[in-house]
Amino acid sequence: MDFKTAVRTCLFKKYCNFTGRAQRSEFWWFVLFGGIVNSCLGLFTNASPETGMLTSGIVSLVLLLPHFAVTARRLHDANLSGWIQLAPMGLALLGGLALHLDFGTSAYMCIMLAGLSGLGLLILYARRGTVGPNRFGPDPLEGEALAPDAPGSNTSTGTGSSDNNDNGWAKLASTPAEQQPRGKAASGMQPGQRAVPDKRD
Repeated sequence: MDFKTAVRTCLFKKYCNFTGRAQRSEFWWFVLFGGIVNSCLGLFTNASPETGMLTSGIVSLVLLLPHFAVTARRLHDANLSGWIQLAPMGLALLGGLALHLDFGTSAYMCIMLAGLSGLGLLILYARRGTVGPNRFGPDPLEGEALAPDAPGSNTSTGTGSSDNNDNGWAKLASTPAEQQPRGKAASGMQPGQRAVPDKRD
């Protein structure tokens, strides 16, 4: 899946679709798209702070739902629940609350676990998903693995077969008369027809 197809799929076809599976290219292309959009919004905010902040907030809200959706589908590809993506955020919030309440050791433990869980999720996003169907649906790579027949092959129909016939007639026409086959093969007679004796034999 290329960049354009991934963005179209996440923004229009599966904007709020948390079911099914997403391959790695679909997920990472959309992550790249989000990074590009946020970078452009950051430059726009520096140039015009008031308008830029409002625009950045609206665009971030628009992209938030498809981001969660494609992340859930990416976890489904590994046969995991989509709710796992909330683990780093939940641990980070818990660590911040613990810091606010002066639970020093517990707060630092939660923050460390949030970082480790985020790193683990990045590894899951980058790995190949379940080969074949799983409980969330069929393998999204199965369709791409089936390569179409090459044009002009013997198994294809249309142009390839007509080209082969034309080449056969061209070879027969260029063969000297003494070397051309005789009898049924040369005359193209159907089975059951009587052949006329050749006077030259």
